[in-house]
Amino acid sequence: MSDLKTIRGMPDLYGENIEAISMVEEVCLKTFKSFNFQELRTPILEKKSLFDRSVGESSDIMQKELYEFKDRKDELLCLRPEGTAGLVRALITNGLDNDEIKKFYYSGPMFRYERPQKGRKRQFFQAGVELIGDESSDADIEIILIASTILKKLNIKSELQLNYLGDQTSLQKYNEYLKEYLSKTSNLPEYVMNNPIRALDSKDENIKNKMSKADSIKNFLTKDQLKELDNIKLKLDEIGIRYEENTNLVRGLDYYNGLVFEFISDDLGAQNAILGGGRYDGLIEKLGGRNLPATGFALGIDRLADIVKLAAPEKDLFIGCIEDESRLYAQSLGYKIRKNNTSITVESYLGNANVGKQLKKADSQGFKFAIIVGQDELKSKILKLKNLREDKPDLELREKELLEYFKC
Repeated sequence: MSDLKTIRGMPDLYGENIEAISMVEEVCLKTFKSFNFQELRTPILEKKSLFDRSVGESSDIMQKELYEFKDRKDELLCLRPEGTAGLVRALITNGLDNDEIKKFYYSGPMFRYERPQKGRKRQFFQAGVELIGDESSDADIEIILIASTILKKLNIKSELQLNYLGDQTSLQKYNEYLKEYLSKTSNLPEYVMNNPIRALDSKDENIKNKMSKADSIKNFLTKDQLKELDNIKLKLDEIGIRYEENTNLVRGLDYYNGLVFEFISDDLGAQNAILGGGRYDGLIEKLGGRNLPATGFALGIDRLADIVKLAAPEKDLFIGCIEDESRLYAQSLGYKIRKNNTSITVESYLGNANVGKQLKKADSQGFKFAIIVGQDELKSKILKLKNLREDKPDLELREKELLEYFKC
C-alpha cells in the first residue's frame, strides 16, 4: 500500500520525540498556571475570513501557507495557522471582551503549508499566552517574564531581541516613508509592495542592503512612545533580563504594534526564532469587539523539543513472569502498586521471552527495579526485587512489604 503514508511535514510522533514534546508542553502549562493564566481552547477549524482580517492578506501565511477548503455549504474554512486570532474571536463570540483584565493561555496543533525543515513542520504544536485589557508596560514585562521562565526551566540558551513599532499612526507614517524609499527598487516581492515594513525582516540580500541605509522606525515614534520604550528597557534592566534592541524586528503578522520581541537561539540554524510576540492593540476592535489593549506571545512546542536534550526518563518497576499462570498475578501486582502510588511507572510484562531477555528489556527501557514471578514466587508469595541501576543484593519482600516499599 504505497499510498499509506503520512502527509509530508506531518510526522507520526512516538518514542523520544513525543516524550520531548510532552515534557516541553508540561513545562509551558505549569508556567502559565503559575502566573495565574486560565486555559481557553478553540476549534482547529475556523472561517478563513478571520485570518484575512487579523493576520493580514499580504502575509506569507495567507498568500502561500494556509490550508483552506470549502465545506458542504460552500463556506470557506481553514485549519488554524496560529493561535491568537482564534482566541480573540472566542473572546468576542462569548462576550468576554469586557473591562476586566483577562489572562488566557492555549496549546494545540497549528497548520501551515511551508517547506518542512528542522524546527518547521506543516503540522506543529504551539502554545501561547494572551493578556487582554492592560495597556501598561507592566503587561509587556509580565509576558516577557513568562517566556523567560519557560526557557530557563528548559535550560535553553537564548537571546531576547525587542523593538518598538509605536501605534497605527506611526506605523502608517513609516510605511509611507518606506513605500517612497523603496519605490525605485526593482523586483520587489509582492508582500513588501503590499506592506513595505516587511522589508525590514526580508532575507533578500538586495532588500537587506537597501534597508541598511533606510531611516529607523524610531525616527517616526512620538516622544511619549520613545519614553515608553525606555521605560520597558529600564524595567528589564532592574529585573535582570538581558536584551538587544533590534530595529529590524517587526514579526510576520500584520496585527502587531507597540513592543514586539523574539527569543532567538543558535540551535535551530537559520530558523533561529524560538518564541515571539508583542502588542496587538486594536485587533479585538478590528474583529468586531471592543477597543481593548492586548499583548502575548507564542512558542513552537516541537521547535523547543528539537533543542532540549532529554535524559532517558528513569522508570520504576518491571514485573516479568515465567509461565502463563504467573501472568495474571504480575498484572494484579502491578495494579495494586499503581493504586498505592499513582505517580509510579510499572510494566507488567505480557510476552513470552526468557528471563534473561526480560531483564535486558527492563534495563534498556530505563527501569530501576525488576521482579520475575514464577511458580516459586506464586507459592511462597516472596518476591525478589532486583536493582538494575546499582550493584546491590536482591531484596526478598512479601507482597505487603513490596507495596509499602513503592508507596512513597
